[in-house]
Amino acid sequence: MKKISIQETISIKPDFSGRTKEDVVLNWLLEVRNYLLVNNIANFGDLIPSKKEISDYLNISTGTVQNAIKYAEDLGFFESRQCIGTTIKNPNEKISNIKMNSKKDKAIIEIKRFLNTEKYEIGEIIPNITEIADKIQTSTNTIRLALRKLIEDGFLRKETYNNKTVLIINSEIRLTEKEKNSTREIKNKNLTNILKENIKKFLSQNYKTGDKIPTNKEFAKMFNVSIRTVNSSLKELNKEKVILSRRGKYGSVFLNEGIKKQSYEKSMFMSKPKSKKEIEKNYDYKWEFALENIKKHILKNYEAGDKIPSMKEFAKRLNVSVSTIKHAVHELIKQEILYVQRGKYGGLFIMELPEKEDSYRWLAINPDMF
Repeated sequence: MKKISIQETISIKPDFSGRTKEDVVLNWLLEVRNYLLVNNIANFGDLIPSKKEISDYLNISTGTVQNAIKYAEDLGFFESRQCIGTTIKNPNEKISNIKMNSKKDKAIIEIKRFLNTEKYEIGEIIPNITEIADKIQTSTNTIRLALRKLIEDGFLRKETYNNKTVLIINSEIRLTEKEKNSTREIKNKNLTNILKENIKKFLSQNYKTGDKIPTNKEFAKMFNVSIRTVNSSLKELNKEKVILSRRGKYGSVFLNEGIKKQSYEKSMFMSKPKSKKEIEKNYDYKWEFALENIKKHILKNYEAGDKIPSMKEFAKRLNVSVSTIKHAVHELIKQEILYVQRGKYGGLFIMELPEKEDSYRWLAINPDMF
């Protein structure tokens, strides 16, 4: 077994135009695999570059690469081995028993059970990925892979409805005998709840409102549990507003909601916080601050259909980086407040004024009708 370097794959260039990134990476992986085997650069069982190496080379997220590799594994072209990496698989070999117990396989069974229990019939639209993930207590990424397999097997189909892509029951969803007899995966909610209460007690005894709390890794070491269990517990504490979490350097702070009402005290993290709202405001990401200011600027100075200043101008005005403004603008595009028009007279235009009626959006798209 040898490991293929990323330099040995760069003769194959991916084309990201017109397709989703996952599909592009999947096709690229298969092309690379064929190239390596045909030119005797690699053999079955050899390791391909790591997900991080591939994501850095293609300048995309590691999650996208991971999803593409998982789908390629489903097709029988690769096989991932714990603590080793992803190897080139001989498609004529039998499927490894390890993969039969993957999270995706378990999610497929749980989705089938859910759709049968809720009595979804052929032709009905099923809930979105987030709703299904909440129902069966599984990550959205795993659900996405499971739904893709159900589409491939013909149980579901994609359709466009009201300008949105939805999934529809395509054929009767039946559980095989093996699936019926499989042990249903139940998350250890007891452990999560016990840890949640222990963390809550620990925070109330040792921290003041607004204080920055330990990292997930520190909690895992402190209570001798896995990072995953800590993540689940802190997610619940977020919902209960006991803590407020942010990524990266922001970390998490103690809000103290859901424990007991008390006056907000001075903390080492923030000087004299007066209220939970003040903590949240001071604890915003920079792009959230930029987003709110862009919204205010739009409401004060523009109408639907107007072109707004460039991201560079907003960055200078708000004294933040262009990257921060890009993040805020991307969110406003997702909220359908802004849209991008390309070309000589392109730029950022207002589709709908923040917190206004849909008529503004209609006018922005159809200015001639006004």
